[in-house]
Amino acid sequence: MKIFKCKLKNDQQVLGVLKKNTKGISAYGVLKELQRYKNVTPMTVYRSLKNLQNMGAVHKSNQSKNYFICHSDSKEKHNPALAICKKCDKTEEINPSIFSKIFSNLKTKEKYDFSNFELEISTLCRRCI
Repeated sequence: MKIFKCKLKNDQQVLGVLKKNTKGISAYGVLKELQRYKNVTPMTVYRSLKNLQNMGAVHKSNQSKNYFICHSDSKEKHNPALAICKKCDKTEEINPSIFSKIFSNLKTKEKYDFSNFELEISTLCRRCI
């Protein structure tokens, strides 16, 4: 896992909350956790989440709207691929390289650029099967 140095204290605190949660957590879940210790506004949390996404430290699921720590070993930004359990919401980042290979050979009428993609796979984890 990459190690991120956050310049802002709020970003560090949001990252700390996300590191404790394996299932992902919503922005309001992060807010609720932080408000246990200090007075923080929703805008502060959203700003920090956006900063962390821009750094590549965090991914956001379009399906569940939850945020997750990036577990890639790559030093550069990458195309996130997430496996999300339909029952328990446990989320795992999977290596996107195989999808990159598939997408590079994919032909479409509209000639989409698949070099920059986000992928979410809804499935069942081993515990929920």
